[in-house]
Amino acid sequence: MKNVIRKNQIDEVTGLLNMMYFMEDSYYLLKDAGNGDIAFLYFDVENFKGYNRKYGFQEGNKFLRRIAGILRDAFPHGILARLNDDHFVAAVENEHIEQRIEYVWQAVHDFDQNLALEVKVGIYVPAAGIQDTALILDRAKLACESVKGTYDKGWGVFDEALEKKIRIKNYIVSNFYRALEHHDIEVWYQPEIRTMTRQVMGFEALARWNSPEYGMISPGVFIEVLEDAHLIHKLDLYVIREACEDFRRVREHGEGWQEARISLNLSRMDFQLTDIFADVERIRQEYQVSCDRLHIEITEGAFSVDDDHIIKQIMRFREAGYEVWMDDFGSGYSSLNTLKDYDVDLIKFDMRFLRDFGKNHKTEVILKSLVSMAKELGIHTLAEGVETEEQYQFLKDIGCELCQGYLFGKPQPLRLAAASYAGSEATLSFEPLISSDYFRKIGNINLLSISPLLSFEERRNYISAMPMAICEQGESLSSFRYIYTNQAYLDFVKNQGFESLEAEIQYYQQGKEHFQRMFARLLNRCRSLRKELSVDFTMNGKMCNISCRYIASNPDKKVDAFVFVIVMLSAENPQTVDFHTALRHIMGIFSRVDFFSIDGHAENIYIDENQNRITCENPTVEGSLKLYAERYIVAEERELFMRFYDLPSLIERQKEINRDHFTAFFHTYNDDGTVSLKIYIIIPFLLGGGECWLSCVKEMDGRSQLTQISPGEVKD
Repeated sequence: MKNVIRKNQIDEVTGLLNMMYFMEDSYYLLKDAGNGDIAFLYFDVENFKGYNRKYGFQEGNKFLRRIAGILRDAFPHGILARLNDDHFVAAVENEHIEQRIEYVWQAVHDFDQNLALEVKVGIYVPAAGIQDTALILDRAKLACESVKGTYDKGWGVFDEALEKKIRIKNYIVSNFYRALEHHDIEVWYQPEIRTMTRQVMGFEALARWNSPEYGMISPGVFIEVLEDAHLIHKLDLYVIREACEDFRRVREHGEGWQEARISLNLSRMDFQLTDIFADVERIRQEYQVSCDRLHIEITEGAFSVDDDHIIKQIMRFREAGYEVWMDDFGSGYSSLNTLKDYDVDLIKFDMRFLRDFGKNHKTEVILKSLVSMAKELGIHTLAEGVETEEQYQFLKDIGCELCQGYLFGKPQPLRLAAASYAGSEATLSFEPLISSDYFRKIGNINLLSISPLLSFEERRNYISAMPMAICEQGESLSSFRYIYTNQAYLDFVKNQGFESLEAEIQYYQQGKEHFQRMFARLLNRCRSLRKELSVDFTMNGKMCNISCRYIASNPDKKVDAFVFVIVMLSAENPQTVDFHTALRHIMGIFSRVDFFSIDGHAENIYIDENQNRITCENPTVEGSLKLYAERYIVAEERELFMRFYDLPSLIERQKEINRDHFTAFFHTYNDDGTVSLKIYIIIPFLLGGGECWLSCVKEMDGRSQLTQISPGEVKD
């Protein structure tokens, strides 16, 4: 082979030929070669960017020179060149090709095993008469791309299937503008479903190319080709314009469509080829679509690139009021890292997560972990590829907020989608736009957390087996319904003697028993105070605690959402029966019991639904008593209240008159704003040799006595 070195024909980094002279030398080589004598090789080093990030560009250049040396050793008589970045090409004698490629693969792999560096190779052996080097290299590159992302193949050979791929590729590029003009490319719509309600939240707009020559061309084919040809931004802007036009038209005719939102796909290349934010804004304003109706989906691959420009453009979209979604989450290698580096509103789990559902238990474990992690980060979730009721129920149970798949509808043209979701045969209804923020707040609750009552900033741990539910209720008990219950809560309801949730709801709405009335008051207080409240109660002879928090109000249905958790306080131990029986009697007599110690420690032992646990805010005797007086004792009696609870003077009083308890009456506020006269009893006792007191509060029997008893301590 020719080995002529010309001035300025050498790549500065590697010392190999540059592409211009490779093309020239290979042209002469092909003229002299026989049929099948020469093989063209295309090399692509995988994870070279990771090497640069770890060691820096100078070390990266040394690595490229190392690869050049490996190629010289493997192909000492070949024409070798560096194409660009970490891509190399070679024209070599067609002998022992696979053995020499194996040598190159092993040498690169062994260079830094911590980074999993590998080289992929495409092989093309041109027939006699083929002398277009650009065409030859394109085919070798295509053979290389056919094995990228595979772990059991290091090289690929160009064949007839790849030849067909090239023909389709050329067709796509040549006919793209004609397809846009003649609307061969249509926008189809697939519904996105709220798992908690099974209503249509919105639609994803998808491009479908129906070619007169090839029929339906797969999006997996033409999107990749358009990206390589730097035409993808033309397609994406066309889809956005068509979608805005479609929805402006259909909202005038289809009931419910005015509530729908549209998810629009953007490619990583869009951010490089145009000012994509300005282009989307121009179309949106032209069609007078508000930002909250459009969700911007960006494929996960775009986030894996450490690109300040993309970060800034995403920020522009979010600051303008668009939601930004990360599409195909889990399909790449950098998903978890991207959640740290980028701010997104929602992640869409790649449909491959659900392919092994029911067959591989790891699928459920991974999805649970991902949903919980997203909740902790304040990111919403959507799962693609839902095809069965079992998959849907699982996603609903773990709190995945949205889902999409053939179970609810395939992508279809607008005219068919309009009939499916707004016609007389529609099986799904639209989620009211006015309820969007309501469901977003509900979606922030981590149903897998041990602390579901806390906000996502406060949660730290995983799955809870405590009975938990999310309910809705308006002004009347008849509006009560559950919108989520975990299995532990269903078991709790069954253990209370109810055959179903419906039976328990009906019993609650009657409001005859103490627990039902207590729970209704608890929801009202949560709605009024907008904070977490906790109440102790007994049910079927067992001590329980219920903690509840208001979530949000639905202006459409005039109801509020609450999340609550039940903790069983009674132990299932025969030795504790007498103890818990005594506690149940105490709970039946008193509305509040607090413990005070001589060292200043205060702790709430029991409380009903009418007041809060002051000791959670201030665990000291002095601090909790002051808070209690300010919050619950009428102003005129607060000084008297504090004198009654002056514990040092209680010790002296007890010595003087040898009482086993002290009693006083005070007018007391309840959290609903009402005032009632309550009996306050202080019981002194010794614990470990130290002075301690129980403070017990009891409701007066009958409001008629309010004017007959004076506030203050009872002396006799």
